[in-house]
Amino acid sequence: MIMIDNFEPIQIEKLIGQSVQVQRMGLNPKGLADYVWYAFDGHRVQVERKQVDELLSSLDNVEEQLQRELSNDVEETILLIEGICQPVLGLKLATQSWHKVKDKNIIVPGRTFNCSYTGYKAWQNQLDKAGVTIVETFDYIATAMTLVALFQNSQKPEHKTLKRYIKDKVYIKSRNPHVISLMGIKNGGIGEEKAKALIDRYGTLWYTLTRPAEELAETIVGDCETGKRLGLKAANKLLKAVGKGG
Repeated sequence: MIMIDNFEPIQIEKLIGQSVQVQRMGLNPKGLADYVWYAFDGHRVQVERKQVDELLSSLDNVEEQLQRELSNDVEETILLIEGICQPVLGLKLATQSWHKVKDKNIIVPGRTFNCSYTGYKAWQNQLDKAGVTIVETFDYIATAMTLVALFQNSQKPEHKTLKRYIKDKVYIKSRNPHVISLMGIKNGGIGEEKAKALIDRYGTLWYTLTRPAEELAETIVGDCETGKRLGLKAANKLLKAVGKGG
């Protein structure tokens, strides 16, 4: 049986219900994700469903929610991202979502977000390292089919594909060694918020410190829509602290 949070779309519930028994309940108020079930060996699996627009508008808010869900005794956490997006050509810090027109087999452009596509992908990679599996779907129909597939797969006692395992669970922000190392650079002037923004964008400390100051300066610190850029002064100070600035 798949337990579904009360606020999840009824369309997804109906589609899942064609293959798997479902039950609605208040999962989110308990600090759980949108979908929860038990695997064959008794461990719990939780799936947080987010539309791509929600992620691009505020990665920080989504990350904080995932941290709350990871703090529960749930052994396996999956982030299901519904929808597609692509980088905007000619703009380093812009990503556009795309959406299917209802009842038509065409997709149209959605919102453009002041969020780097490379940073978005690096953020996904960091989540994977932190023990959160990323699954991407096209629309709610694909989401329902994917949830059924994940549930049915978790009921099998034996797996042959790469000898599947349950990822270790860790906290996302405070234990990222790249963020900690960046904050620890003497006279670098980089606090936690700036360090997190840089590592979200570039993925590693080494790659961050190999970027030119002009590029680092364009990094958005804080919310993708309301945050401010790091700025050239701060970028130069960081690079100078590691012997690369003027």
